Amino acid sequence: MIKQTYIELDRMMDCVKEAFLNGSQRGDEFHKMRHAIVVELKRLGYEKAEIKQKLIEWNERCERPLGLSEQKIQLCGYVDWVFQHDCKVGCRAMFDYCLGKERCRYCIHQNRTKYQRVQQLPFNYQELRAFLEERYKAQGYGINMVLDTLLWFQKEQAKGELIYISYRKICSLILERYNSRPDPKDVYRKIQILILEGVIEKVVVGKKGMFSKLSNGYRFLPWTSPTHNNSYVCRDGVAIFLRNEKEDRL
Repeated sequence: MIKQTYIELDRMMDCVKEAFLNGSQRGDEFHKMRHAIVVELKRLGYEKAEIKQKLIEWNERCERPLGLSEQKIQLCGYVDWVFQHDCKVGCRAMFDYCLGKERCRYCIHQNRTKYQRVQQLPFNYQELRAFLEERYKAQGYGINMVLDTLLWFQKEQAKGELIYISYRKICSLILERYNSRPDPKDVYRKIQILILEGVIEKVVVGKKGMFSKLSNGYRFLPWTSPTHNNSYVCRDGVAIFLRNEKEDRL
């Protein structure tokens, strides 16, 4: 039974598994690990009664275990609360107790899964590049640089299908990778073209990132080469956008 339990715990976050097997110190660590253990066991498919029992077992391994009356309120009652809410736990919340992402099996598995997910593009890459170069002529090369930068950044970050990046970050990556120095306004225009052509969509606007800098969140769409009448709607939209940009410059 113990062996089976250990096998199941291998699917836990490593830091949570470590705390569950060895106990936690009273205070912030106790409360944070209590939450993490309940959420992780729930994610692994444990029933409410099973989680309560395992939480009581964990309490016995902790520094100054809770008494029977406290267990009912702080442990069993907390399990009931978690099951009534959509609670989650991730690496960011457990940063202070991280055992090292390089050797954490949970992190390695998560990153591998996200990387494999973004490897499968929802469009034909070569066809899209050729289409953009044909339609936008000289601008097509710059648009493809922005496209390639988004693809590279998504794979490099390995955080799933959402790409959080600012216009200035795109500029710095293009300078680093292509030795070209675009203007953020020019990058903005090319991003708008990719949106109007149905290649990407902006799903998050102005999310705070590192050093409180704002980043937008983008997602690649299942683009196909426009061959039907609905493509002209997009083409007209791009034409209007480009015409307005030209008028603004004048």
